[in-house]
Amino acid sequence: MGFKVAVIYYSLRGRLVTLAHVIAEGACNIPGAEVNLYRVQDPIRGDNEEHYDEGVLDAPVITLQVVREADAIIIGAPGRQGGMCGEMRLFLDGWAQFQLEGRTSGKAGINGGLKGKVGSAFTSVGGLGRGFGGHEAILQSFHATFLQHGMVVIGTPPSMLMEDALMATPFGIVMAGKETATSVPSLSEAEVKLAYGMGEWTAQIAKLLHDTDLNH
Repeated sequence: MGFKVAVIYYSLRGRLVTLAHVIAEGACNIPGAEVNLYRVQDPIRGDNEEHYDEGVLDAPVITLQVVREADAIIIGAPGRQGGMCGEMRLFLDGWAQFQLEGRTSGKAGINGGLKGKVGSAFTSVGGLGRGFGGHEAILQSFHATFLQHGMVVIGTPPSMLMEDALMATPFGIVMAGKETATSVPSLSEAEVKLAYGMGEWTAQIAKLLHDTDLNH
């Protein structure tokens, strides 16, 4: 039986788009996974192409309905001054309405529209004007949102590959490099394998939960 995986990103310069595609490829490796990429629309810039690097606007805009229907949500955004960027924080704050869903259904064990879904995260840090480091705090802020909704948090499975990947962490996937660079920073071989692995592991857990009736 099929299940849905939504890979969601917010990006201006495109480096997280590359990362999102690798994560999506990993998720696609699990049988039955229906994997799609989405982007968070900038609330100020909209879809004005002059503000974005090539490829950023190719994915459709994420909606709350897509989030509601997904079995796994893998989401990423760049860091700014050690925290999650404001555009993504605004989008996640819109999830508050999910916490009210199901409370009038009368069914025991239901509390919120996202309960039981799987969540994992990725980010990018570095560059003048953006601040340096803070990647684990950013990933944990994603996790905090997941936990507020009763979601199952997934990180990056520990691996010897982490010894060769800059800023590798079990909290999620991190890409380092200047966001304002003229060319999108490439991922190392170890970073690609870790990103692919997190996508695959997230989808595998989502499949297990999807095939299990959590209400009984």
